[in-house]
Amino acid sequence: SAGKSSVLESIVRKNFLPRGGGIVTRRPLIIQITQEILSTESWACFLHQPDKKYTDFDEVRDEIVAETNRLCGDSKNILPDPITLKIYSADLPSLTLVDLPGIVKVPVGDQPENIEEQTINLVKSFVQNPNSIILAVSPGNVDLANSEALKMARQVDPESRRTLAVITKADLMERTTENRLVLEGKSIPVKLGIIGVINRSQVKIEEGQPITQCLEEEELFFKSNYNYISGEMGTPYLTKRLCQILLEHVKECLPELIIRITEQKVIQQNILDSLGTKVDDPFEMLIQLLYKFCQIFDKNIDGKESIKLCNGKEISGGRHLFQQFENTIGSDLEHLVLPEDIEQQIEDEIMSSSGAKPALFTPNVTFENLASNQVKIYVQPVKKAIKKCCETITEITMVVSKNIFRRFPNLKREAHHICLSLIMSKTQAVEQFLDNYLKCEISYINTNHKLFTKDRKKIEEENLDEDSQNLPFEKKNVKRIRALLELYSDIIKNQLMDVVPKTVMSFMVYSFKEDLHKELIKRLADKQKIGDLMKEDVFIEEKREKATRMLEALEKADAV
Repeated sequence: SAGKSSVLESIVRKNFLPRGGGIVTRRPLIIQITQEILSTESWACFLHQPDKKYTDFDEVRDEIVAETNRLCGDSKNILPDPITLKIYSADLPSLTLVDLPGIVKVPVGDQPENIEEQTINLVKSFVQNPNSIILAVSPGNVDLANSEALKMARQVDPESRRTLAVITKADLMERTTENRLVLEGKSIPVKLGIIGVINRSQVKIEEGQPITQCLEEEELFFKSNYNYISGEMGTPYLTKRLCQILLEHVKECLPELIIRITEQKVIQQNILDSLGTKVDDPFEMLIQLLYKFCQIFDKNIDGKESIKLCNGKEISGGRHLFQQFENTIGSDLEHLVLPEDIEQQIEDEIMSSSGAKPALFTPNVTFENLASNQVKIYVQPVKKAIKKCCETITEITMVVSKNIFRRFPNLKREAHHICLSLIMSKTQAVEQFLDNYLKCEISYINTNHKLFTKDRKKIEEENLDEDSQNLPFEKKNVKRIRALLELYSDIIKNQLMDVVPKTVMSFMVYSFKEDLHKELIKRLADKQKIGDLMKEDVFIEEKREKATRMLEALEKADAV
């Protein structure tokens, strides 16, 4: 009712906005006017229909109504989702205007009870931006002191530094001294000024009065009634003033804008670099990616590069493997000691080996059986170490493949399957070797081991404790065998702590490194599969196009 639509149409000089009773503007309408000097006609397009060109502005109005109803429905509800309309014309200055809903005081129809709060919040979401200029439109037949538009503008712009007041229906204002002071800006201070305009009446709109004729009548009215300020009244001056304000605002913000444009250019260029260029030769790109994948994996294992694991920790693969050896085979074996009932087991084993007669000497088989049982306990820590190292290699390949093949989901999936298959085969080789090694240790207890024979003499010569001389022969024998078992167990544990890492690194890690590239080439470098493998993720394509458009826009802005 304040005449916002008429003001906008007068600036654009086209009839293109919906009209009617009640609340008509139910979604923000962003109007981007671009001056095209070489254009012979005015035309428009919508952001949601970028490929459709409108030259008939009645169709523009119909599309605004249709797009509003698409989200808002036929009710009188409002939504914050904007409609963006771009208008190109040789006769118009470059401006961006936003048409916002008016404040609804009383809900009608199926509008919610808090419709006033909704409209206020929607308007504030735009006018709170410190870089926006507030065009506060108020009708001339209402006391400006009671203007809802100026009231809201004051809430977000208390000093009126970025508020421009527009009084519509100036021809309906009473010719009083007070109103003259209002138009002169002496009654209510608004820093950017107060400009009066005249709207076409509904009757003239329905009769099809051209906007140009309305502008002529507007000019005549102000010259006849407010001649001394007529040069600063009317729609043409409003358009000129808006351009001046925009230019002054741009100059004021220019240093900051240049910095922000430069920063955004770097950001968008980095995004494009990370996404990569479009694939011209899929086969060549595949070969390059496979080589790069293997190269990064090798460097990571060798400690020359680090990667970020799934838990967010950044570490080199080689270091990670070393920690797995320390935390599994090293730590677990260190904590494995002889069971608490080992002396009872020794006594039972001696009795079993001696048969019906008391043993004068301890049979070798007694020690061998007990030592074999102790070695069997080490099987689980060895298997655990193999499993952890297998998981580590798998995790490293997953992280590297995610980084290298992120643009190509099909290639990433196939490469991952090949890596898993190769890791499993190398793991089986490790398991087979260590399984055989442990079987050897279990089946043959080497009591002639250099370290064992060296320390065995010491154990047999010295007393195990101060009271050992007073112990019966059988108890002394049990203590001696226990000490020998501890000695032999430590020897086997130390050997495993050396053999397991060497076996894993040789049979799993280094063998995997050697075979990885040729296995990937063998199974993926198939020209019949290349089209499917090198199909980019749709999200990547969209992101690249968006970043390209943004960078082009920033380049243009930087060149202005």
